[in-house]
Amino acid sequence: MKKLIALVLALFCVVGLIGCSANKVDKNAPVFKTENITRITFYALPSGGKGSEVPNEYLAEITTWLGSFTIDEKADKTLAPGSNSISVEIEYAGGTIVRNGLSTVNVDGVNYYLKHDDAPECYFAILDTVS
Repeated sequence: MKKLIALVLALFCVVGLIGCSANKVDKNAPVFKTENITRITFYALPSGGKGSEVPNEYLAEITTWLGSFTIDEKADKTLAPGSNSISVEIEYAGGTIVRNGLSTVNVDGVNYYLKHDDAPECYFAILDTVS
């Protein structure tokens, strides 16, 4: 009987751990998919909704940089001023468009800060053209 109770408790623990790991966020996975990108546009606040499309000459460099974005720590419910004041819109072959801020990402209703490699110099030149 004791063995049966121990087995049942062990099964509950295993099931509980599986349930917890299913809700874990993979912090090593890139936030942005970088395959088949056809267009990238940056938007800055306040810009009146006008963005700056990445010129073809910088598309590969910006794509590589976007591939370095990963999930960091869970964000507070109230974000720091300036969070997501710059966003990126990525268009993929096939027409899918993804738009997200560069400070946080929402995964299953939870906001997380983003971490990434240092921005390439061309990024700052592109941002200078956002009006």
